[in-house]
Amino acid sequence: MHTPTRRTLMATGGAAALGGALTACSGGLGGFGGGGDGDTTTILYGWWGSPEKDEALFAAIDAFNAANPDVVVEGESTPWEGYWDKLATMSAGGDAPDVIHMSERYILEYGERDALLDLRSDDALDLSALDETVVALGESGDSTLYAVPAGLNTFVLAVNVGLFEEAGVEVPDDTTWTWDDYYAASQAIEDAGFVGSNYGSGIESFRPWLHQHGETMYTEDGTAAGFDEATLSSYLEHLLTLRESGGQTADQVSEGAGMPIESSPFANGQVGMTWMYSNQLGEIAAVDDSDMKLMRIPSQAGQASEAGMYYKGSEFYSISAHSDEDQQAAAIRFVDFMVNDPEALELAGMIMGVPPNTDAVEQTESDPGEMDQHVLEFVTDLADDLTVESPGPSPIGSGNIQGIFDRECLELLYDRITVEEATSNIYSSINSELG
Repeated sequence: MHTPTRRTLMATGGAAALGGALTACSGGLGGFGGGGDGDTTTILYGWWGSPEKDEALFAAIDAFNAANPDVVVEGESTPWEGYWDKLATMSAGGDAPDVIHMSERYILEYGERDALLDLRSDDALDLSALDETVVALGESGDSTLYAVPAGLNTFVLAVNVGLFEEAGVEVPDDTTWTWDDYYAASQAIEDAGFVGSNYGSGIESFRPWLHQHGETMYTEDGTAAGFDEATLSSYLEHLLTLRESGGQTADQVSEGAGMPIESSPFANGQVGMTWMYSNQLGEIAAVDDSDMKLMRIPSQAGQASEAGMYYKGSEFYSISAHSDEDQQAAAIRFVDFMVNDPEALELAGMIMGVPPNTDAVEQTESDPGEMDQHVLEFVTDLADDLTVESPGPSPIGSGNIQGIFDRECLELLYDRITVEEATSNIYSSINSELG
């Protein structure tokens, strides 16, 4: 029986406390780890979890511990909704996990405040099997490596093929479909008594729209929005078009906010299409045994190469800069195991995305399941259609932008504000957060 936590902390600080707190962190972990009986080093690995992910990661921890008797890795899982407040509180107290599960949104937020170890500072972490562009996903502007990807994914539309068949609607060809085709499919699903589609995840579904218009989310220096207000307005108009074409009601959006994806209406067979990360399909498939598939994002002219999609580091491994030397050395060995060892990759599967070490994936002993194989093939085959460079870590100050975007879009869907008001609110808020 696994014990997920070694201590209980109340999340009180939040991400807003991060700025001044991290610079005051003291070294070590308050006497925990690195000590033991002198023969072992104990470290903590903390991540945001789900039942399927927790099972996979605890299995990988067990495998590492069995093969490395001089190191004990303990695991601590926290739901996404509380993870970042908890991590900020732990970091402020000098008690961050030794191995930190990291999102690209917060890599620079933590790294530039000296909370994360430069992973190139120790040759024990072998990055030779990873493509340089993949490694760069965890780099700062000066090439300091604050995080290494645990997996690759892309933001996509997913389709419940079984629901489409029940509704008598043909699944569109995702290599040629346009936004109008998307609206038409959503409307046809609603006409059959279901919800056609959800709206996506704020800025993540906004990014491809920007790329299709030749713009980016942020300026190159990360100090302001990288797009015109007119492009943002066109995206918000798109949301209203979808609302009138089988999209969720504002109440349905509000009810689903913060809901785990495995509990979502799509996972429970109530919605025909959903916006999601490619690695999340396995969690959904574990709930609903319907035939599901990943789809490319629609484009303006029906050209897959113009869809504006890109590879993204789905999740990352970072190491605390404030753990002691023994703990950091043990943490590096563990991260190396998770990135490069075929056994670790086999146990984790596609739960965190497509493993970036493709050589190690080929050395795994068992074949992936049907859904994992679909995700692997989709993400791999997508390479031929990618014309957008993968963005690096989000700029400092961007952590609140997702919430701002979601809030304003919900107000728009409720008709409490106009497109013009939502555009002004989002645009000014982004520049205020980054400025």
